[in-house]
Amino acid sequence: MITTTAVHPPKQAAATKSWPVERGRPLRGCLRQLQRDPLGLYQGAWHKHGDYVRLRALPGFYFYMLAHPAAIEHVLHSNQKNYRKPDVFYNSVSLLAGDGILTSEGDFWRKQRRMMQPAFLKHNVARLSSHMVAATESLIHQWEQAEDNRALDVVPEMMALALRIASTSLFSSDISGDASEIGHAFRVTFEYVSLKMNGRMLTPLWMPTKTNRDFRQAKALLDKVVLDMIDRRRKGSSQNDLLDVFLAAQDEESGDRMTDQQLKDEVITLLTAGHETSGAALSWAWYLLAENQEVQRELAEQVRSHLNGRSPTVEDLPAMPLATAVFEETMRLYPPAWGLPRESIEADEINGYPVPAKATFVVLQYLVHRHPDFWQRPDSFDPTRFLPPHNTGRPKFAFFPFGGGPRVCIGNHFAMIEGPLVLAALAQRFHFTLVHGPAIVPDTTFTLRPKNGVRVVVRKRA
Repeated sequence: MITTTAVHPPKQAAATKSWPVERGRPLRGCLRQLQRDPLGLYQGAWHKHGDYVRLRALPGFYFYMLAHPAAIEHVLHSNQKNYRKPDVFYNSVSLLAGDGILTSEGDFWRKQRRMMQPAFLKHNVARLSSHMVAATESLIHQWEQAEDNRALDVVPEMMALALRIASTSLFSSDISGDASEIGHAFRVTFEYVSLKMNGRMLTPLWMPTKTNRDFRQAKALLDKVVLDMIDRRRKGSSQNDLLDVFLAAQDEESGDRMTDQQLKDEVITLLTAGHETSGAALSWAWYLLAENQEVQRELAEQVRSHLNGRSPTVEDLPAMPLATAVFEETMRLYPPAWGLPRESIEADEINGYPVPAKATFVVLQYLVHRHPDFWQRPDSFDPTRFLPPHNTGRPKFAFFPFGGGPRVCIGNHFAMIEGPLVLAALAQRFHFTLVHGPAIVPDTTFTLRPKNGVRVVVRKRA
């Protein structure tokens, strides 16, 4: 457990500071770079102007970026009622996730969250760890039957594993056999949503362009997979999984239950998170471990010493703290959700900077997680920063891979059990060596995953 310190902006009677402005090109502003290389834009503005920046997307249209824990605590926690997800986020992401808890707001979001939250309490998630271990054991068996010292791309491997874990935990059905088709459908929808969210000009969805047709086909496949699962479950027997919990969930205030449409939206939201974000984080973890052989050796020794060849359980994690620390350090350097959009409802003030009503913000995990004021050697991979005695005293929002405040990711406990278990199980059996080639850089399409994959040589441990 990381000990954190709340950092609140000092109280001020009125805004006293002026926002530094990143203007971009005279006529085009920053929009073109925002569309092509958002991380490059934000990093450049941060190094040039600091933690609080006003960016001119186009002449007359501005938005704001925040890269300081105190400012982010204000937006996500202290004054979170004044900040909502902007319409451009809803209009884009709802094309994939509908009115799930990722996109919805207000009373509807609160009702859905109330019904779903009990399933994601830590002790309930721990019961799902058997699905995580079983899926990983299946991958271990597959790799052990394959040729030793072979090169493979860990990204599709981890994506398929994460999809198997998510689908078996959600509805006790393994859909990872169709991982390539389903994974492709997710990527098509992610790319479409990202284009729309970043202001690319898209034709109306009803028009029969190739981009629109591809999106509609991908979304139809995802909807069919999920609705078929829901229909079979309503007609069949209980499986004691998350879908059963959602089917039985009843709002304590209204007495309402979820419709099939609401169930579909929530399941697609959770499949998106469970498949894409967990798969991306695990892919980055193996990249970092393959690049840092000493850390990989220490992880393997700790795991093998404790497990002695058996599969890990959730009860084993405290005795293998490096597995959790590696996963946390991976999400520090490469947070799958690398930036969160928000919109101010009323005028406000953040640490002396004036905030107009209806201003669009992006709070940036990627930058805060690499902030030199809060992290020594911020660009270096060092899991010990999450182990005692180094894991105390940081501001609360210096590390927030799952967001924060009331809208913190509902699956945070799931991810923090899944990731370390997978790392421990695979590190015990295999050694990973990076295949050097083109630079591995982040792909910012929806979630942060390694662009062009991560090729490694996998060797069985003696």
